[in-house]
Parts: sequence; C-alpha cells; structure tokens
Amino acid sequence: MPTDQQQTIAETPFPAGAFAAALAWRLFVFALLWWLLTSGQQAAALFGVPFVAAAALLSALARFRPRADAATLSPVAPLSLLRLIGFFLWHSLLGGVDVALRAFRHPLPLQPDLIDYPLRLPPGPATVLMSGLVSLMPGTLSVICEDHLRVHVLDRHGHWHQDLERLERRIGAVYRLAGF
Repeated sequence: MPTDQQQTIAETPFPAGAFAAALAWRLFVFALLWWLLTSGQQAAALFGVPFVAAAALLSALARFRPRADAATLSPVAPLSLLRLIGFFLWHSLLGGVDVALRAFRHPLPLQPDLIDYPLRLPPGPATVLMSGLVSLMPGTLSVICEDHLRVHVLDRHGHWHQDLERLERRIGAVYRLAGF
C-alpha cells in the first residue's frame, strides 16, 4: 500500500467526478469575475479566455493535490513572519516619505552609491527574500552577488548597513536559522 506522500491524484480519497465538478465551478466563477471586471466587453472576454482557463485549472489542481505532512513544509516561524511584515511596511513608509521629501528639495539631495553588504544568510529562499524586500523598499535596488548583496542607495551617508543587518536578522528568524 502506498504511503500518503506516494499517493497520486487518482488515488486521493475524493469522490469520482469531484475534480471535474470543481473545475467546472471554478471556470464559472472566474469567467463571471472576468466578465464583471471587463463590464461584459466582448473583446475583453476573448482576451480573458486563456487566463480564466489557466486560473480555474491551477486552482482545481491546487485543491486536489496530495497534502504534504507538516514535517515536509518550510519551517517558517509565523510570529517572526508577522514581525518581518511590520518591519518591512514601516521601513517602506519611511523610505517613501524620504524619497518624496527629496523630490521636493532643490537641488536634489542625492548622493547615490553602490554598497556591498556581506550576507550571513545561507543561499536559498532566505537570501532571495532579502534581496527582494530590499529592492521593494523605496530608494533601493539590490542584486545577489555570491556571498554579498550589492545595493544601490540614494544617499551613501544613510544607515544602510544597520538597516540591512536588522532586516537580515528578521529574515533569519522567520526561517528559524541558527544565529539569527
């Protein structure tokens, strides 16, 4: 008898025809949503057919995929994730205000620079998340370069190193990495 992880979609304990019914229902719901969003315009409806079909299929497949047990899921700490989200939102707000204030000053108070931040995070999802969050913050853009993060900043005299260090610690805590 196969283990839970080895079960295929055909062997899952769902009633026969459940996948087809779920797919049909999702097609109807997504088509209705598309029709409402486009005010029933015929040209937009034709454009949306592949997207509606893809959304319905992926949604139904996600519903009927075999479930992984808790041990195989990513070990993310929910409370640390909430703290990271709050940290990110707060720093995004501060960065947005800073960029807006700079835009109204003449001459523009910019001293752009590329700074290198040595990463302590291991390669993988945590490093990618770090790079992505840094790039989403106003006034910054980052790229992963082997063992460090290269970050473009608007003002080289800012507290970038400390901010990046705090962000890295929070991401390490989310992934429950040792030393974070």
